[in-house]
Amino acid sequence: MVYRPVRERPVDEILEAVDGIVANTGFEEIALLSLSSSDYSQIETLVRELVVHHGERHLSISLPSLRIESVSVDLMDQLQATGRRSSFTFAPEAATERLRGVINKPIADEDLLAVAREVYSRGWKTIKLYFMIGHPTQTLDDVAAIVDLAMQVRAVGQREMGRKAQVNVGVSTLVPKPHTPFQWVPLADEEEIRAQQGYLKENLRGPGLKLNWNNYQETLLEAVLSRGDRRLGAVIHRAWQLGARFDGWSDQFKVEAWRQAFREAGLEIGFYSRRTRALEEVFPWDHLDAGVTKKFLARDYEASLRGETRYDCREQCYACGILAAFREERDGLTVEVWGCPPVESG
Repeated sequence: MVYRPVRERPVDEILEAVDGIVANTGFEEIALLSLSSSDYSQIETLVRELVVHHGERHLSISLPSLRIESVSVDLMDQLQATGRRSSFTFAPEAATERLRGVINKPIADEDLLAVAREVYSRGWKTIKLYFMIGHPTQTLDDVAAIVDLAMQVRAVGQREMGRKAQVNVGVSTLVPKPHTPFQWVPLADEEEIRAQQGYLKENLRGPGLKLNWNNYQETLLEAVLSRGDRRLGAVIHRAWQLGARFDGWSDQFKVEAWRQAFREAGLEIGFYSRRTRALEEVFPWDHLDAGVTKKFLARDYEASLRGETRYDCREQCYACGILAAFREERDGLTVEVWGCPPVESG
């Protein structure tokens, strides 16, 4: 939400940047990073031009974040030409079509399996699938579907390339963030998440399957710091005094230091992480304007709970506020630059 409006770098600019990186560093792999790399409208042209420019160097090209519905056969063929054939990464985030409707990622299982078949048939051995648990309205059936879907992808791979096929499944816990439609929802309860992780550990195993999951206590701290207020400044300082360092590294994470810091500050961790916010609550970040209105986020949140899908806003405007917020900047710019339809937003 905070990266709206959609803006794309010109192909020539990216090629120039890659030329400089390769010439001055000696690296042999380029990663094209984006929230969803295959949504870039010129992705096939870009990959093809990179192959032309650096084919003799055998430069590997990585697209670590791909949206299933926007991956084409031509793009797969272009990536295959780079010689990189180790793994393909997709993020369905949910394994049932109902829950994908809640999080606004409408992907049919058949589409995922069809793409998996194309990937394995071109020689890639591993497909990485990323899911989240702890979504609003999620049930154990939605968690069980992660196992079923991973098994189906593995079966597709085994039909295409035998026992070499591998499916790596990463499962993280949803951390509600400010300036998003889920900023009102609580972090899922620890007992619930551990039960879901236990189910996955028990059922998602066997040849060609690998499961990764996250530490709930680290997730809890992330949730607290993500939606905290200015009072957490004292907590962070005290945790540092108690030895908290490099908390993103699991072996350096000192959960007791954080708990003690909260106790000394007289603050409750659950207040920041595990309660549902009222729609009318004033948030500590409300004075920050990213252009997308809180009113729109609330409408989007309520729509998600009804399972209503909102499609690409470059095709249909939902009046999120971004067009009005940047009205002056839009003057004289084309639709192609902004990626927004030419409508007036009230």
